[in-house]
Amino acid sequence: MPLSKDCVNSEFKKRSYRLATSTKYNIVVIGCGNLAWHLVKHFYSLSQTVTVYNHKNNFDLKSFKKQFKSETVSDLKSIRKDADFYFICVSDQYIAQVAQLIKPSKKEALNIHCSGSMPLTELRTKHQNTAVFYPIQSFSKKDEIEWKKVPIVLEASNAKALTRLKGLAKLFSNHLHVADSKTRLTIHLAAVVVNNFSNSLYVAASQLIKHNKQTNQFQLLVPLIRQSLKKIEHLDPLEAQTGPAKRGDKKVLKKHLKLLKNEPEIKKVYQVMTRLIVSQQH
Repeated sequence: MPLSKDCVNSEFKKRSYRLATSTKYNIVVIGCGNLAWHLVKHFYSLSQTVTVYNHKNNFDLKSFKKQFKSETVSDLKSIRKDADFYFICVSDQYIAQVAQLIKPSKKEALNIHCSGSMPLTELRTKHQNTAVFYPIQSFSKKDEIEWKKVPIVLEASNAKALTRLKGLAKLFSNHLHVADSKTRLTIHLAAVVVNNFSNSLYVAASQLIKHNKQTNQFQLLVPLIRQSLKKIEHLDPLEAQTGPAKRGDKKVLKKHLKLLKNEPEIKKVYQVMTRLIVSQQH
């Protein structure tokens, strides 16, 4: 019986993944924050050779050695120069400075930053092969990341560099998207709105409940949050919108604002968000 098209595609992806993971790379990760942790954790699971650099030989750096058997260094001049990929996982303001100090011996080596908001040109040095690897994901060390489902936005300084970057990125995800720096910045802005801003609203909701002496009741909202996320998997967010602002229910809006009389910052946000929802209906 011949295999279905889906089965063939699935088997092809598995075979491609096995071929990709059979390639062994030398990788340097600069920084020891949350993203660095998950990059190294994934490379470790693929038996790749990773060196982790941090400017201090502190507990965070030592934890990489303990957890993932990684080589660790605290002197940037001591990092290996024959690596295939250099991941710069530092704060945006230090990317350019760190990039100037990386001098690969391999012409095909890639200097990579992982920022959503910084342009590719932050890596401008004498070394021509530069790239961006931006996973659209929030990272905390205790998280379990399903890398295969994480969209990753890629950019590279030339066609050969992009080919190498894609080969590496396929070790992580099936959802790769090539975009220039301007487009990536817009994606990053949208990611901040849906992730950081929405989480800030969760914090505000939690505070409201606590202030009303309902200490443990935020969990009552978790099924609602899950359902809201589930809806937008198959609905446009505009279609999924509900609530008193969309309905134009002025009585409920007034009741809510009255409840917020002692919460001036949340009250301002409520009013701004109400106006935004109303404007989106036209």
